[in-house]
Amino acid sequence: MVYNRRPMKDPRTVAREIPGIFDIIFPQLTSGVVSYFNAQVIAFPDLDALPIELVQSSSLQPAMLFEIAFARGEQILNGISKANWDDCLSVATGRQRHHFDAQLPDKLLPADTKASEWVASNLVAILHSFQTEAPNYKLIHSPEIAGYQWISSGHGDFSIGSTLIEVKCTGRNFRSADYRQVLMYWLLSYASAIEHDTNEWINITLVNPRRNCVVVLPFDEIIEITAAGKSKVEILELFSSMMGDLALKSLPEFRL
Repeated sequence: MVYNRRPMKDPRTVAREIPGIFDIIFPQLTSGVVSYFNAQVIAFPDLDALPIELVQSSSLQPAMLFEIAFARGEQILNGISKANWDDCLSVATGRQRHHFDAQLPDKLLPADTKASEWVASNLVAILHSFQTEAPNYKLIHSPEIAGYQWISSGHGDFSIGSTLIEVKCTGRNFRSADYRQVLMYWLLSYASAIEHDTNEWINITLVNPRRNCVVVLPFDEIIEITAAGKSKVEILELFSSMMGDLALKSLPEFRL
């Protein structure tokens, strides 16, 4: 099978745009199961959620607020204590340009920077806490997510050892889409581990610095609950078959 005739898509896009894959592979990833996972949330006692008043006073769209806060968090992690908001805005704008409905601000208002600094500080504090708990491992920014067939390689947010850390910044609980995304990342790491003897993601940590909430789960637990009894090997075989079918059906000469 020649896969380069199907446009390559990054893992996050595949998880978002083709959710039916996960309905078959992980049929028990239901709203009730998502609620069960979310019930394991923890909060850091020394941190506070971003007050709703600050959210409402900011002129930014929630997605842009997250990108600016994330960029500011990257500055802090790189040792830049004094915020360079022009750089944060530039980085965030670059990341948001591919969203056609994104409203890109020309400048940041005081309420915007205050909210962004709050979220960024929470994020950095949470990451530093994880780093303290695993002193033998480095905090990796943008860990590589392996590609597979016509799925291109990509990058996660952070990792420490075999734990993948994904950051969300919304006013709601983690959603099924978030769990689909990280299951996609695990699947790709497992495929790469089998084919290329690379490392498999063992744990997932979902972080929402806006709400000061974290969910830490072993991937084995998520798989056991959602995969309807399928083994990891069976999951990979099914996934590989589905990817091949999608590639075949994308060929112009394909006919049923």
